[in-house]
Amino acid sequence: MRNTSTCIVAACLFTGALAPAARAADDNVVNARGQRLAVQVDWPSGDSKVPAVVLAPGQGYHMALPAMEALSRALTQQGVAVFRFNWAYFSAEPKGQPSDDLSRELQDLQAVVAAARRHPRVVPENLTVAGKSLGSVVAWQALAADAKLRGALLLTPICSRVPKGDTVPRDETSENYPQFAQERRPTLWVAGDRDPLCATSVLYRFAGAQAQTARVAVVGGDHSFEQRTGSSAEAALKRNLAAVSAVSAGFVAELAGP
Repeated sequence: MRNTSTCIVAACLFTGALAPAARAADDNVVNARGQRLAVQVDWPSGDSKVPAVVLAPGQGYHMALPAMEALSRALTQQGVAVFRFNWAYFSAEPKGQPSDDLSRELQDLQAVVAAARRHPRVVPENLTVAGKSLGSVVAWQALAADAKLRGALLLTPICSRVPKGDTVPRDETSENYPQFAQERRPTLWVAGDRDPLCATSVLYRFAGAQAQTARVAVVGGDHSFEQRTGSSAEAALKRNLAAVSAVSAGFVAELAGP
């Protein structure tokens, strides 16, 4: 596997301190359709073998946007490597659209999971899958198809929509996250309290079907954890992303523990 590495200095969300993190572009990940994927790997300090998270993006929320950056920093601070990537359709020229059944996106995610497993610095049996929005739906498919994954982190899940002309959210959990009640591995579902694609009442009810292994965290913000009105929007986003990153990193660290 050919990597080109550069060093960065990332701000620690929890202490305000600066800590080095190794960032590498992996240009050798190819999906089942022969397409090369844009993959970035963020490494914790040191050179020992570590657990890893494969982080899938949203439909248009690419791997370098704020929630992905903040989460990756928090995870590397916990000693976890992060493999993040962009969908093949997103990197295409011109940009395309996801497949109707997300089968091509599942192939993309599985290709990155396979790359993480074979990397010499990753403990192959200590891998967690994660995704944001559309990525959470694909991550759920990957979890169901791969018994070796430890669990899943689902950010801004797509759990409901309000039909035009109505005010009551329509539950979409069963179509986006099928067979949830049968899943026994740990999951964490993180949503904003003003997310139009996931009403908290629906999310809590859904997670209650698997109360022993499913966790729910609700923070401030919309589908991007933003508050788009008021002069304090930037500060609110930072605060919301810090909360998302802290609870997510804690969950993954616990999942990756001995």
